[in-house]
Amino acid sequence: MTAEGNDPSSEEPGFTFSDKRRIDPDTGELRPEADAQSASAEAGEANDANGAEDVQGADENLADASDLGVDIPVDVSTVNDTEAAQGEEAAEPAPGTEAAAHLADLKRINAEYAAYRMRADRERERAATGGTIKAVEALIPVLDEVRLAQENGDVTGPFETHVNKLIDSLTKVGVEQYGDVGDEFDPRLHEALMQQPSDDVETPTVSLVMQPGYRMGERVIRAARVGVQQPED
Repeated sequence: MTAEGNDPSSEEPGFTFSDKRRIDPDTGELRPEADAQSASAEAGEANDANGAEDVQGADENLADASDLGVDIPVDVSTVNDTEAAQGEEAAEPAPGTEAAAHLADLKRINAEYAAYRMRADRERERAATGGTIKAVEALIPVLDEVRLAQENGDVTGPFETHVNKLIDSLTKVGVEQYGDVGDEFDPRLHEALMQQPSDDVETPTVSLVMQPGYRMGERVIRAARVGVQQPED
């Protein structure tokens, strides 16, 4: 009869642990295993340093490109730009090809667009001029009343200052007031409301300005209404 209690295989395994502390708690000194680990770590750092030195040495031993007869540009950023410029200088496509037809269409479209821009600029200037002329036409009756008040001596003090500012504002936008006694009569600029012969003039001459004229550049907004002296036959 075999006693089961004496069989070593029937015993349960015991609990074990490993003390991996680098400092001995009893003596307070560094354990030999810790010294070995520190030594291996230092050896690894030394190997890394040696590897870096080897790489640096290998780089220093590389042949210089200038020694091999290779020209290195100072500014390599212009390499692609130079290639692109060379591509732009390519010859135009041969006549009759599809590429030549597309190029002709592109040139035609560019010319049409340039003409459109010029026409649009002229239209815009014409519209601005037309708006100014309409504003001046609305102000002409007021300007006539102001002129009559000036001739009668009624434009004085602050009112005179405002009148001068109004005339200056018209001048700034290109509107000119014209028509003076002694001017040579021009049917394109003057409207003769009365005529009389005179021995004092050799050509038709403005003798009286009833209402001054206004013009903007070469365009007459209102002709000056005048009296004219004609030379006697």
